[in-house]
Amino acid sequence: MFTQSRLLVLVTAVLLNLSGAASAAPEPSADAKITEQVRSAIFARPALVGDDVSVQTRHGVVYLHGLVDTNVERELAESIAHETPGVTRVVNALELRNDFR
Repeated sequence: MFTQSRLLVLVTAVLLNLSGAASAAPEPSADAKITEQVRSAIFARPALVGDDVSVQTRHGVVYLHGLVDTNVERELAESIAHETPGVTRVVNALELRNDFR
C-alpha cells in the first residue's frame, strides 16, 4: 500500500517525466510565432510583395504554399524560412505562377 508521501513522489515523478517529453516538440504558440516571423520576413522583401505565399508551421517545420513569379523568389522564400529561429525544416511547395508543364 502506498503512503501519502510515496504517492506524492510517484505523481511528481510522472508529471516531471510528462513535462520533459512535451518540451521536446515546440508548443503550438511557438509554431504560431514562427509562422508570423516567416510571413513578416517574406512580405518585407520587395521581390515577394504581391506574391501569393501561405505559411504554416507544425512542430517547427515550415510549410510554404502558393504562387511566385520566379525560381529566385521561390528560393528566397525558402531561405527566409530556414533563417528563422526555431525552424527545424522547410517544405517548399511554392509553384511558379507561369509554369506551363
